[in-house]
Amino acid sequence: MKSMAAAIEFGTSKIVTLVGEGNGDGPARLLGFGVVPYDGYCDAHWNASDEAVEQAILKSVREAELSSGREIKEIYVGVPGDFLHLEETEVELDLESERRITPEDVDEVMNLALDYKPRQEGVVIHRSPAFFAVDDVRTMEPAGKKGRLIRCAASFVVADPVFLEDMQARMEEQDIHINGYLAPALGEALLLVPPEERDKVAVLVDIGYLSTEVMFVQGDALIRHKVLPMGGGDLTASLATDLGVTMDMAEDLKRKYTFGIGQDQLSVKDPDGQTVSFPRETVLASIEPKVAELSDLVHDAIEADASLLSPRSTFYITGGGLILMRGGRETISSVVERTFRAPTPPAVKLNSPAYSSAIGLLELVYESVSQMEVKPQEGGGKIGNFFKAFFTK
Repeated sequence: MKSMAAAIEFGTSKIVTLVGEGNGDGPARLLGFGVVPYDGYCDAHWNASDEAVEQAILKSVREAELSSGREIKEIYVGVPGDFLHLEETEVELDLESERRITPEDVDEVMNLALDYKPRQEGVVIHRSPAFFAVDDVRTMEPAGKKGRLIRCAASFVVADPVFLEDMQARMEEQDIHINGYLAPALGEALLLVPPEERDKVAVLVDIGYLSTEVMFVQGDALIRHKVLPMGGGDLTASLATDLGVTMDMAEDLKRKYTFGIGQDQLSVKDPDGQTVSFPRETVLASIEPKVAELSDLVHDAIEADASLLSPRSTFYITGGGLILMRGGRETISSVVERTFRAPTPPAVKLNSPAYSSAIGLLELVYESVSQMEVKPQEGGGKIGNFFKAFFTK
């Protein structure tokens, strides 16, 4: 039976509220959405006042209600990458003699992983298996295989409790109940990277407006997650400073720029509606050093954990910060020395890479909801023992 659910995602430049309908069997159907620009966050702090954030949340929710024709009284909240960290553990189960492994054996070794407690302060919102191994032979489906020792490597997504309490207070102001907290980073990795690619360890890079997330994904888990303090907005700010134009004009110039192709002039409208033109070389001198700097950061983040990759590992790139620029994907591929693919979110609406994390969040709701017990305390206002770990599908 299909059910309706709402989810809200906090990007670095926009808040996206989605209303969907699904049952976890295939992609959810998007009923409506609300997209509202705001000043985002940086280093785990909001860049705007509390009032501005609250107004952006309210507007995004109301637009989603109008778009979908549904009232939102319950919602799933996406926890941004700046408010997350990963932890890992590996457990094993000795069967004492070699035999066929049963589903009950798999459940037992998974339950051992469920006992993990985070080393750093935070609340575990996802526990996902990266891989199993039977007598040191890795597999994602150990049941039915013959062996004596089963190992399970699990990844834990841990959320900042300050963010969770902040969200709970903000949603209470809107009279909206929080059904659960999820990681959009995990959702978009599971959405955009095919299972067969994840089994070999894949990398997903999401270049946003103020930051870039570099994710290593294996099995159903994030095994590395890094937030780099640079995004597409740095290109815009560089243009605005170097050319003495407004941020809106700079953003327009950035989107009109094409890597590797000669354009004599690039023209935009100023606030008075007048056309202003700039030589391509002037724009290039501002944009391309910033792209090289961003690419170097991505390169270093990937190479720091390159030992996790296999010769068949694949690389994906998404987000609205760079690849919406013509030639952007090819440029970063050249600098990073990895061939990036640019998958399109499988949605009829909002199928731009700029919305891949929001669509991934909504899909994660429907993939996880039957197993999820991540719920606020009834009648409580503080973060307490109301999270129970779960394995995503």
